[in-house]
Amino acid sequence: MEALFELIKMYGTQLSAIGAAITFAFGLYKFQVERQTALFWKEFEVYHKLVKELVEPPSENGALYVDRQAAIIYEMRNFKRYYPYTLRMLEGLYQKWSSVSNQYPRLLDELRLTIEHIKNAL
Repeated sequence: MEALFELIKMYGTQLSAIGAAITFAFGLYKFQVERQTALFWKEFEVYHKLVKELVEPPSENGALYVDRQAAIIYEMRNFKRYYPYTLRMLEGLYQKWSSVSNQYPRLLDELRLTIEHIKNAL
């Protein structure tokens, strides 16, 4: 026991510095993990909101706005974690919307460009 006190007496400053460094490193690690978790769920919420706004009208009898849809399709490029699903979804929408009507060529062009972008990234 006396040897422990002697050790603390001799190396007290160094042991305190090591303890502070370990505490700081653990705090930094914990902060990073919590930040990554928060970003994960934020991205999840934003992506699912975009998908909803892409395919669902704002109200029951409301119309979808082509410019908003085109912007949403373009923004889908920023969600790399969802690329496999996004690709399947956009290809299905492209088939559906191109067969129904060619009324909105800008929307179909944006779909095609985003599909190409995702395919090149995968």
